[in-house]
Amino acid sequence: MKQESIWLEEVKTEVNESLQHDITCNILIIGGGMAGMNAVLHLKEEKDVVLIDKDKIGYGVSSHTTGKLTYLQGTMNVDILKSRDLDTAIKYIESQQDAIELAKEIIEKYDIDCNLEKNDSYLFTTTDKTKLTEYKDLFTKANIKYEEEMLPINIPCVDAIKVKDTYVFHPIKYIEKLKQIVKESNVQIYENTTAIDLDIKDDYYEIKTEKAKIKTKKLIICTHYPFFIIPGLIPLKLSLYNSYALSAPNENRKFNAINIDEETYSIRYYKDNIIVGGFSHPIYNHLDYKSEEDKLITFYQKHFKGTPDNLWQTHDLTSHDYLPLIGRLNEKHPNLLIATAFNKWGMTNGILAGKILSDLIKNKENKYESLFKLNRKITLKETLNFIASNFMIGTTYVNSKLNKNKDFYNQSYVTNINGISCGVYIDKDGKEHIVKNTCPHFKCSLIFNNADKTWDCPCHGSRFDIDGNLIEGPSVFDIKIDIKNNPNNT
Repeated sequence: MKQESIWLEEVKTEVNESLQHDITCNILIIGGGMAGMNAVLHLKEEKDVVLIDKDKIGYGVSSHTTGKLTYLQGTMNVDILKSRDLDTAIKYIESQQDAIELAKEIIEKYDIDCNLEKNDSYLFTTTDKTKLTEYKDLFTKANIKYEEEMLPINIPCVDAIKVKDTYVFHPIKYIEKLKQIVKESNVQIYENTTAIDLDIKDDYYEIKTEKAKIKTKKLIICTHYPFFIIPGLIPLKLSLYNSYALSAPNENRKFNAINIDEETYSIRYYKDNIIVGGFSHPIYNHLDYKSEEDKLITFYQKHFKGTPDNLWQTHDLTSHDYLPLIGRLNEKHPNLLIATAFNKWGMTNGILAGKILSDLIKNKENKYESLFKLNRKITLKETLNFIASNFMIGTTYVNSKLNKNKDFYNQSYVTNINGISCGVYIDKDGKEHIVKNTCPHFKCSLIFNNADKTWDCPCHGSRFDIDGNLIEGPSVFDIKIDIKNNPNNT
């Protein structure tokens, strides 16, 4: 079984060069995922537009999604209702419906071959029929037409509802086409270029990368997890979850589904494959990632035929009130814009974020600006979630230090070498791969991911390969260490 997303198998990408020299631009977009690429699409006719990505465009979190365009999003709609109010919950649903329509318009306008397919979406429960009552009530008040119909496959289900105006697609084919379109409009794209630091000047922003600096008047940050802490203290507004997905050969069915129970199952089909996701949990618990993957495999084998071909993990950022954070950082920094915390629904929210951010850059009104703005009013529910989340992150930080000498899974261990806490992974040939065991972001000690063979931060989700190369932020630095030649080099 390949430890790789199914979306990375078919697409051949042409990688752009990395930034090697200082540049100045009018608009800089950091992050080439769903949000960043949709933003640059709407800004491609503007003057002096630059986009950078630390990896290949689209190969971050966007490549590890299930590729659904739906407003039946598990517990999301009712979570927002409980955290905010009825009007906000209804407006959020409308935003997701508009995102679907926007995706369809873009795909049709630019003739994008991304396997867009109309699907029925199901929302179901496996345990208690009364659980769906509040969802039905909300959808009725939102004037959403739904049908009460059980799932068309034989998995646990005691009640379900269905809507018909939703879609699925191939996210990387979509993003790859956007990259071609904007390059033809003279947008400058630099891949394998990591933003390391943000310096705020009087009338411009300066971004430091590994080899160069970028001066820009307007800055859009779409890096999944913002790479900076100040200004805005954005990390304090976020929680991070780990999720799992697999794909396997199966008959193509024209529907997708998700349940609202404690253990969540997400289902969709792509060509002759089924994609099943689930078992999401905060990154600070369930640290035996292989065991969590095994739960998903066991669920699949119990209810479906065939053997999975692909298995992968992803990180999902959530906000404490369940609404994405999209818009200006604050009134003091009107030209610094952010999109993050899509609450596990990055396809619709990423497409929507691209339109909102581009409208703000152009000083155009957008009807969802107030819904997603970063400085919205704080609710009691949000405050309680904030306290609980940051308490657990703090606890995880302490525990990571206390458990630093733990022998993890007979493949890795943490030890002290020349006064430095190091993580050691032993590969199948017996070779030791040594890295620094402290995350450069908030100095948490790292945990070995025995499924993906990576070193992961249990506090904020940074990931590194066995040789210390950064895979995913918010860290912007590697954890490489040359013990032999320079033991203090980190």
